[in-house]
Amino acid sequence: MYNLKLDKFHGHEGPEGAERWLEHIEKTFRELRSLTPAERTDWNVFIRLFKRRFVPPEYIDHKKQEFTDLRQRKMTANEYYRKFTDLSRYHPDINSNPAEMLRLFRVGTKKRWRSMATTTPCESYQEFYEILLRIEDSENMSSDSDEEEKDGKQKKDDKGKGQTSLGPRQTQNFKKGGTSSSSSSGSFSASGQGRGNRFAGRARGQRQGDGGRSRVPFCRRCNTQHFGECRYGNSGCFTCGQVGHRAVNCPQGQQQRP
Repeated sequence: MYNLKLDKFHGHEGPEGAERWLEHIEKTFRELRSLTPAERTDWNVFIRLFKRRFVPPEYIDHKKQEFTDLRQRKMTANEYYRKFTDLSRYHPDINSNPAEMLRLFRVGTKKRWRSMATTTPCESYQEFYEILLRIEDSENMSSDSDEEEKDGKQKKDDKGKGQTSLGPRQTQNFKKGGTSSSSSSGSFSASGQGRGNRFAGRARGQRQGDGGRSRVPFCRRCNTQHFGECRYGNSGCFTCGQVGHRAVNCPQGQQQRP
């Protein structure tokens, strides 16, 4: 064991850890075939003493009960078969009886699968397991076909929705203080967004054909269009900034107005 550099057993691994260690050692010996008949006898004595010390009877009884109460539920056929076979070693009386093993394995199978599999005769739980695999594969194929059909139908519905949803284009009419929408097929909104309009998207205050040189920026603060710093909320004039009059009566604005 030291030459093979196997895992060490310290004695505090618990029953399951002790069993895993012992199974690993036995598997290594079987692969190497290194035990002589005399050594094999000594090893059997060691196994019996080891289990008596580190695998108590209470643990064995618990595993026996887990074996007899085992049910497939959400496990696959392969997972159920592997767990059933592993737990059967704790119950040698049932493990040595093929008919009882078949009965117990069949009882723990899913009810739907059990009713389908009983129509095929079998003599061992291994044969019953092969039947379960075929049933499981058949159900998986049916599920895949249903998914493909569902996906194809969904694509067809989406394509139909895309064809029937064509209609008047929704245009937005921006106004001071809020927005409104219109669905007229040939209307021209205040923002210039209408079907067939080659000047769609031009800001208010931009003249047609001026190349965008007179574009007036839109202010998010006062919701209007103007140049320069926004004076919305100040007590002074919006045009000159002086206090005492408003922009509509501003002398500077009247001089600039054509």
